[in-house]
This record gives sequence, structure tokens and C-alpha cells, in this order.
Amino acid sequence: MPYKEHSDGLYLVMQNSQEKGVNHYGILDIGNRIQHPEVNGTHPVIIHQTPPKIQLSWLQDTGLWDILGKITDEAMAIERIKQASQSPNYNLFGHNCEHFARYVATGKKESTQIQAAVVIAGFAALTFAAFR
Repeated sequence: MPYKEHSDGLYLVMQNSQEKGVNHYGILDIGNRIQHPEVNGTHPVIIHQTPPKIQLSWLQDTGLWDILGKITDEAMAIERIKQASQSPNYNLFGHNCEHFARYVATGKKESTQIQAAVVIAGFAALTFAAFR
């Protein structure tokens, strides 16, 4: 069942969180591609890593999301969702929402937000050291 102009499938999505100052990432499932028994396929769901674990939420209950891209290898993405669900506990530096979503979408556990924070912290440390 298509959602807006998007066909059935899995999508990497991002939500701007003004109050937290970071973005929240997840996987949009249109048409119950993950074949979850509690989802009938008529309403899209978001699969996301939110403390304390990976959760499935109805899209309509989660606010606005930006679609970053459609996942082309759904079979592998579904397998990675299953793998990630084996160790579902949230960890800011190794298993946060962006790590989870990008791992499902691409197979790489990475967080551009953490990478940026490390670069900024490194630059700040170098700047501080230069002026001592």
C-alpha cells in the first residue's frame, strides 16, 4: 500500500529533534516488508533505536520524517534488522539510532553525528593546546 508518493519498501529516514539538538534516524517500512505479525501493511511503521532498545512505532504517532533514500537490498536490510535485534540495547557511542538505521540501510554501523562531534572535540583540544 503506497504512502504518499512512495511505493512499498524500506526507507532510511531522519527526524529533526529541535529540543535535543540532534537528528533521530530510523527505518520506514511501507507495506509491512519486515512481515511483522502485528502490522497489517496498511499503515507505515518506523523501526528505530530509542533507549532502551529497538522499537517499532506507527508512523502516524511519531511526527514528521525526512526520507533520505530507499533501501534497494531489502532482503539484507531485513536480515540486518534481525541481527541488530539480537543486541537491542542502546549505546550512544556504538549503537545509537543512527548506527542502527545506517547499519540496516547500508551494512555499515556509523554515525555522522558522532563523527562530527569527535572532529569538533579534536579541533577544540588542538585550539586549546595551541593557546596554552
